[in-house]
Amino acid sequence: MSANARGHFVRGYVRVTGISLGSCLLVLALGAQALVSTCASAATSASVHEEPWTGEAGVRASSICAGESPSYACTVAGYGAWLKNPSGWAWNFYGGSEPSHNAYGPHNCTLYVAYRLQAAGLTLTWSANAYDWASVAAANGEVVNQTPSVGSVAQWNSGHVAYVDAVTAHYIVITSDNYQPYGVSTMPGGFTDSFDISRRSPAMPDNFIHFSLPITARALHLARRLSAGL
Repeated sequence: MSANARGHFVRGYVRVTGISLGSCLLVLALGAQALVSTCASAATSASVHEEPWTGEAGVRASSICAGESPSYACTVAGYGAWLKNPSGWAWNFYGGSEPSHNAYGPHNCTLYVAYRLQAAGLTLTWSANAYDWASVAAANGEVVNQTPSVGSVAQWNSGHVAYVDAVTAHYIVITSDNYQPYGVSTMPGGFTDSFDISRRSPAMPDNFIHFSLPITARALHLARRLSAGL
């Protein structure tokens, strides 16, 4: 658990249980074509950037929601509905007694990101605190660098992770859930948010984790590109 200058707490859970399914060499058969994808060497930054909040230079509420919300209004991809009956490795690693709770339900940054990865078809066999996600992911063969991409995980070494929903030449769009202790005055029990973060902002993530898509998802994506002549 950690806090930034405005008392914003985030929390994750440490338990490394094995190695990732990600591999630095993926051979994929698509029809008669064999497609080979090799991952780049991990480059994990040890910098400690500010965590995003409304008021930080280069940070503004995104079009997804007008500001921080105690509900799941700022998250996407069915997160709130899933929490009514959660299951899978995302909940096993980051649910249960780990999140904070308010009237809407549990809140935890690692839980939301794990849910988004699970919903995309990924299965991870390790878990870690938010501030360790980049280093543990790299140790398990995932690509880590400082270049954002849609679907990557934004990670702050001060202790926060978020999901990257859009990338432009000038800013990125992230969504996240946030752990908050019961005794804090602002958003006790947790909240969700979504921000546009300028690439020049001091709140740009320290690292981006690029998880390998499952073979089935990758095959579908490549098939669509090939059919479109890309």
